[in-house]
Amino acid sequence: MSKKDDIAQVLAKAHRKELSTITRIVRLCGPNESADNEPIKLLEVNPDTAPSGIWPIALIPDPPDIPYGSVVVEVTPDEYNDILANRLPLPHGWTLGDTLLSIEP
Repeated sequence: MSKKDDIAQVLAKAHRKELSTITRIVRLCGPNESADNEPIKLLEVNPDTAPSGIWPIALIPDPPDIPYGSVVVEVTPDEYNDILANRLPLPHGWTLGDTLLSIEP
């Protein structure tokens, strides 16, 4: 596991702690994922959010604990299912990666 993977786990746990309605966090991967300047991208499934499609929100690094920028995309469970069924596309070149957190309702 890389340092970036470890930090993605830390971010996922912190986001869930701050927003207890999140039911799933999935790592999003882009074509340059291994680059140090590539942000950590997280897809957060939240039944309490409004459906709005894919709207990436960029966050700046918080050194020394979080040396990478991050991007969060928050979606509803229905939107997540649409992503899985390829009815709601992710940004060009992005794919679903590992599930970092899954809470069954």
